[in-house]
Amino acid sequence: MTAAELIALLPAGACLVITLAAFMAFGAWRELRNACDIDHRRKAKRRIVALALLGLVVVAAPILLSPEHLPLQDAPAPHATYDAKSALFQLALNATIVAPFVAWVIWRRLGASALGLGTQDAIPSLAIGVGVSLACVAMLGKLSMSFWSSPSTWWLLLAMLGVGATEELIFRGFVLHALAKRLSRLAAEAWSAAIFSVVHTPQRLVHGMSITELAVSLAILFIWGWCYAAAMRKGKHVPGLALVHAIANVCLVS
Repeated sequence: MTAAELIALLPAGACLVITLAAFMAFGAWRELRNACDIDHRRKAKRRIVALALLGLVVVAAPILLSPEHLPLQDAPAPHATYDAKSALFQLALNATIVAPFVAWVIWRRLGASALGLGTQDAIPSLAIGVGVSLACVAMLGKLSMSFWSSPSTWWLLLAMLGVGATEELIFRGFVLHALAKRLSRLAAEAWSAAIFSVVHTPQRLVHGMSITELAVSLAILFIWGWCYAAAMRKGKHVPGLALVHAIANVCLVS
């Protein structure tokens, strides 16, 4: 991989950093809310401030370092052939994939938390997902009226919402929850990230990737999976992450 290709990956890497920092700050806010002693409250406040500053730096860096690359220009819309039929097919495929996991959770009476769903702090978590998604849209260069006014963009977004929800329910919900019962926190996150990465291998091979390209792609997916697993540990809710996942996919694949 060339230096130019690595540089091109920086905005996507920045999105991962923002996602992790935002949900870690959310976890620190929860600790601050529940802390009883002054020392724990002080530590939680420091983490929130540090993570907020990190997020601001990551978002501001592209603007300060490369103002000529600001995403104010017209971004190309997804391929015009991506239509309702394509989106509905993708949604049906995702529903078929996730259905056995949902059925297993219902049959074993494991509760919604086994899929990364719950009611406590669900709305704040989703709100963080919205904020992070907007930041990712900006960093990935998709702040464009022509891009978001294209029907193909919205059909692609509908399809990617299905992809994001399915992958987060399975990997950051079901798989991570099951692994966390048997392994340490770091081991559970690492194994869930590894499974998330390896599952994408057939898709990469179908697209004709070489062994080197495949290795790089799987390594990136592993990092992505680990960041999302760590974010899930702090955020404790799939919907916010699923939204970020979907928006990132729209911006990256279009």
